[in-house]
Amino acid sequence: MIKQVDNIKLLKQFIEFPKTLYKDEPHYVHPLYAILTKELKKLILRDKTYKAFIYIEDKKIVGRILITYDKSNHRHEEVCYFSMLDMIDDIDITKALFDEVYQDMKDHQINYLEGTFTPYDPDTRRGILIQGFDSDPSLFTSYNYAYYQNHLDSLGFTKAFDTFLLDGGEISQKSGRLLKRVHDYAVKHDNIRIDFLNINDIDSEVEDIYHVLDDAHNDIIYQETPTKEMLHDGFRQLKAFINPEFVTIARRNEDNKPIGFAMVLPDFNQVIKKAKGQVWKFPFINRKKTINQAIGKLQYVIPMYQNKGTMAAMYYHIYESLKKHGITSIDMGTMMEENYKAFNHFSKFGGSLKKVFRIYGKEI
Repeated sequence: MIKQVDNIKLLKQFIEFPKTLYKDEPHYVHPLYAILTKELKKLILRDKTYKAFIYIEDKKIVGRILITYDKSNHRHEEVCYFSMLDMIDDIDITKALFDEVYQDMKDHQINYLEGTFTPYDPDTRRGILIQGFDSDPSLFTSYNYAYYQNHLDSLGFTKAFDTFLLDGGEISQKSGRLLKRVHDYAVKHDNIRIDFLNINDIDSEVEDIYHVLDDAHNDIIYQETPTKEMLHDGFRQLKAFINPEFVTIARRNEDNKPIGFAMVLPDFNQVIKKAKGQVWKFPFINRKKTINQAIGKLQYVIPMYQNKGTMAAMYYHIYESLKKHGITSIDMGTMMEENYKAFNHFSKFGGSLKKVFRIYGKEI
């Protein structure tokens, strides 16, 4: 039986379903349920910009899905986005969940759906994991059972695009030396400098970061450039996770124009996993020193300075900071498969493909 989530009791069932679904999966990292509840309570019950459906069988939830409607930049029309898709290995349950979604789409006169995307942030946990089930997910990436792909393929969904997670390798002396050579050439040849994030002047820093993202925007990035307000909100939400020495901004010396931006975060999933979704078990501030892996969250260079060593110059300073703080390895955040420049750039410094996530689409 399908039910739409319209009260706090059903919302709690929706949110906590992974506790039973993934109880025996060693690589799954539970979300912080109290924080997720606060966000979804607003989106589903108060604002009603999202709809959540659950499948109940024998008084137990066995499947769930979340949907919303928004304009697609690459399709130039309003579409249905689905997320938080989870279900037991029963194709009939998956089909029933999507049949409910199809009916809602018809009521809205929408004929295309795509997913998965994380609610309120399409740049994180995007896609169904289809390759790389043998390791824990890095911060802001997803994990699911392998049968999810089979279910979606069987129901007529097709690949919209894939995103890649790169293993950036160990923070080694060899990588550091290579980065330093490129750094020294770039800063001298292009007369640029690399600054760490000034957390005490975040308004000015966000202004510069916004201009970098806006200039670097291209057709590969399907979302619109975040507004300054969105960037401010993002920094506020990530404040506890950010080490300013892991965030760099490249600027021209002649006029202080920002030309590049890179953000790396400690992989707090190493701590979050131990909390098993309970905030009170997550004293991450006191456990930062136990984290030995990082993940590249954002990295952009404006077109004029792409392929000139600017990215490597920014990462040289970050690498040095990572070593100082005991970080021994790094994953590079998910990037679109068509983004060959970024893929090739990191492969030159030892990066290799670690996980593949698929965004699925379907016309109805």
